[in-house]
Amino acid sequence: MTAISATDAALEGFRITRERPKVVAGWALFLLATNILWALITVILPEDARAALAKIASQEAPDAQELLDALAAAAPLLLIGLLVQRTMDAAVYRLMLRPQDSRFAYLRLGPDEIRLCMLRLIFLAMTILYIAVVQFGIVILSFTASPFGDAARLFVASLGELVSWGVLLLLTVRLSLASVLTFERRKLSFFASWDLTKGLFWRILGIQLLAVCCIAVLGILVFVIWSSVSGAILLLNGGSLGDLSKIMQPSDVSLKAYLNPVVLAYSIIGTLFTAIYSAVIPAPGAFIYQHLKQDGRVS
Repeated sequence: MTAISATDAALEGFRITRERPKVVAGWALFLLATNILWALITVILPEDARAALAKIASQEAPDAQELLDALAAAAPLLLIGLLVQRTMDAAVYRLMLRPQDSRFAYLRLGPDEIRLCMLRLIFLAMTILYIAVVQFGIVILSFTASPFGDAARLFVASLGELVSWGVLLLLTVRLSLASVLTFERRKLSFFASWDLTKGLFWRILGIQLLAVCCIAVLGILVFVIWSSVSGAILLLNGGSLGDLSKIMQPSDVSLKAYLNPVVLAYSIIGTLFTAIYSAVIPAPGAFIYQHLKQDGRVS
């Protein structure tokens, strides 16, 4: 079996965006349209639903009941967001695995996208269940170790947390090709990825980390450049840098706030970056799958 090039796999999404600028432009227009739709829906949402979205987006950790109430109130928008993300994943997979199906910039809304949404929801439910079971087990082990002192209890709890997150990382990497397999086979494939990624844990982990680091660097550069240009324009027009923060985080949710020229410019730049991000993140999985298929490891 020939080795998978980590750099080629990690940078596959960037290659796509470089070689298919018209496709990326189509993705950006699709994302811009969904952002406008999201903004319109947010404006007409009831106050409790908007508060729920703010609660989910805030860095403060809500209690379990607050989180459940927030998720219930914001469920329609969250489902729209999930569908948009999986539609972008499917577009990247379609470009790489079914290149002849190029209509509408490879964007569709059909069985492939629905299956990817279902797969993500199932994995989310499995993750929540895993965390709940593991946390319960850690509590039991910590209670068992408590007669030996606080140091022993703390050691057991810390070790349990470390092991549990290590196992979750292992499962995430070994099942990372499930989305590609589900798309390619046109049926839900939960655990087929486990056998396919045998012996490739560290290489796949390195590929994914490299891809994330590259897109993160690009995101920082885009944000710094945009902030510098926008700040300079505001200063030249008698404003201040504080005005930029107020514009980007308005206190009221209204069409006027969303139609601010700075916000619109930020949305356009943001959608273009999101289109690139949407190619960079799923592309390595499809690249690895193609390589394994060429080597005869995919049945």
